[in-house]
Amino acid sequence: MLIYTPTKSMNTPIRNRKGFTLIELLTVIAIIGILAAVLFPGVQGVMRSAKKNSALNKVRSIGQAYMNWAGGNKAIANGTWASGKPMTTSLSGYAAILADGASLDSGELWFLDADPAADGITTIPKNVITKTGNTVAINATFTAALTQGKSGWDLYTPTSRSLVGNVTAPVAWTRGLTVAGTWPAAGANATDSVWGTEGGHILYGDGHVSFCTDTLTTGSNFFTKADGTTSASWKDSAGVPQATTPAAALVTQN
Repeated sequence: MLIYTPTKSMNTPIRNRKGFTLIELLTVIAIIGILAAVLFPGVQGVMRSAKKNSALNKVRSIGQAYMNWAGGNKAIANGTWASGKPMTTSLSGYAAILADGASLDSGELWFLDADPAADGITTIPKNVITKTGNTVAINATFTAALTQGKSGWDLYTPTSRSLVGNVTAPVAWTRGLTVAGTWPAAGANATDSVWGTEGGHILYGDGHVSFCTDTLTTGSNFFTKADGTTSASWKDSAGVPQATTPAAALVTQN
C-alpha cells in the first residue's frame, strides 16, 4: 500500500533566522548604556581611591627616609645643593639629599599618577641621582621631569632634626596647600593642587599621614603652635623654623 507523505513545496520560503532584529539590538545597547552609567562612577571612585593610597605610601616613604637620615643629628639647611652637602632650596636638591644620604633613590616617589602636572612629563625618572665615584649628580631625567611638570609634594627648608617624632609638625604635604589652610583647584602649576578641593595628604614628624579637606575647618588636622593653640598655617607649627630663626620657606619646584 502506498502512503502519501506531503512535502513542502519548493516555492515555500524556508526561514533560516541568523542575527538579531533591530529592536533586539537597540534593547541590548540600551541595557549596556544603563549599566555603564551606573557602574562607571563607582569604577572611577575605586581608581581614585587607589591613587590616593599610592600617594600615601609614597609620602610615607619620603618621611621615613628623612627621619632615618635626620635621626643621626642631621638637618637640611638653606643653600645651594652640591654633592655631599645637606643644603638646598629646591625640591631636586632635597630629593638628592635623601637619595644620597638615606638611599631613597626612587624618582617615581616624587610624582603622582593623579596629578595634572604629571601629564606633561615625557619620562617618569627611575632614579634621582647618579654617582661617579664619590661625586653625586642629580639625574638629568629627574631634572627634566621637574621642568616638564611638577612634583606632587611640597616641603620646606630649613628642616630640623627636631621634627623627628613630632606628632603635629608637618614634614611634607600634597602640593598647593596655602597658609590659609586650603587646597586650590587641581592644575599643573606649582601653586595648583593634585586633588583639588578634595584636600590632600599631610606627613607629620612621627611618620603618620593624614588626608584632610583643609586645615581650617573645625575637626581638621590643625597645626599646633608653640603655645599649644592651633593654626591653619603650616608655618605656625611648633618645630617649623619661625621668623626668629632662618624662617622656613617652601622649596622651589625644580
